[in-house]
Amino acid sequence: MKARVSKWGHSLAVRIPRAYAEQAGLYDGCAIDLRARDGTLVLRKRPYTLDSLLAQVTDESLHGEADMGPPAGKEAW
Repeated sequence: MKARVSKWGHSLAVRIPRAYAEQAGLYDGCAIDLRARDGTLVLRKRPYTLDSLLAQVTDESLHGEADMGPPAGKEAW
């Protein structure tokens, strides 16, 4: 597939067609690593890390304990 580089502010941008984004597991706002290697641009989805996941926790998304009622099976208490 051919694509075109466009100016976006002081940077350059390339639009990634939906089918390619879905195949690569990319979505709006996902983190990627970008490297230039021997005249080739390499884009790679950044894997999740515990630190990156914990950085997304906010007071609004954090909840306390929830009572699920008495044990219903062979839970060890």
